[in-house]
Amino acid sequence: MVAHSEILLSKRAQFREQGEFIDVRLKVGEDLFPAHRVVLAANSDYFHAMFAHGMKESNQEVIELKHENISAEALKIVNRWIPSTVEIFMSTMFEVLLAADHLQVTSVVKLCCEYLQTEIVQLRFDVATYCRIYTIADQHGLADLQEATQRKMVSMYKEVCESEEFLSHVNADHLSSLLSRDDLSAPSESFVFKSVMQWIKYNKEERMAVADKVIGAVTLGLVDIKEVIEELNTEEMQRVPEIHMLLRESLLYFSKPLSSSKFAVEKAKLRSTGPVLVAVLPQSPM
Repeated sequence: MVAHSEILLSKRAQFREQGEFIDVRLKVGEDLFPAHRVVLAANSDYFHAMFAHGMKESNQEVIELKHENISAEALKIVNRWIPSTVEIFMSTMFEVLLAADHLQVTSVVKLCCEYLQTEIVQLRFDVATYCRIYTIADQHGLADLQEATQRKMVSMYKEVCESEEFLSHVNADHLSSLLSRDDLSAPSESFVFKSVMQWIKYNKEERMAVADKVIGAVTLGLVDIKEVIEELNTEEMQRVPEIHMLLRESLLYFSKPLSSSKFAVEKAKLRSTGPVLVAVLPQSPM
């Protein structure tokens, strides 16, 4: 027996396809998409706020959507999803995800995220896309997708750092979170430190406010002390009390590396590494 809800969904899709009871059209570029206000409002917080709170669009027959994250192809899929079930193809996954996130169609966002969570290990994205996925997962409380995204990012940290998008798209919270992970994969901690300093200098006027946070996430005890002094012993850096303290503690640790201080415990600890194959030749000294 067909459930009442399935019949209702089927009828809604039929009405839309046949142009029956259409009371609004969504416009992206030159493309128009017929829709029902009540269906849009029921499935999207974005449209509910638009129609319920007296915005000018609430009485318009055509509503133009100009946001950069909304393409005609993506809206076509989101609009089809709202009253029924559709298959979302990988080729349009990110466009659909960004459009659904902007329009606050939670069902589509979660559908895309569930797919990404299972496929993210095999897929390769640019850094900007990773950051966007991480942000969307955070906004929607999708902890498993956040973890999967971060795990992918730290596994290719060297490649990430060498991209322009690392400097322009990664924010302080995201960077600090990556740096705090034991599974961060990098050639050395000096490499990590240099990447952080490069990130700060890319937009120093704004990022000096969070410089202590990202520098503090580096295990400075494993960085060449000359590099630490060169970067942190400047008038600008030393004006930040937390950075002044980090430099001071680095110098103290360098002079007494076997110290059991808090800095030695927290800032000189090796990150976890993968398994290593060791060959021991016969009669060779251990």
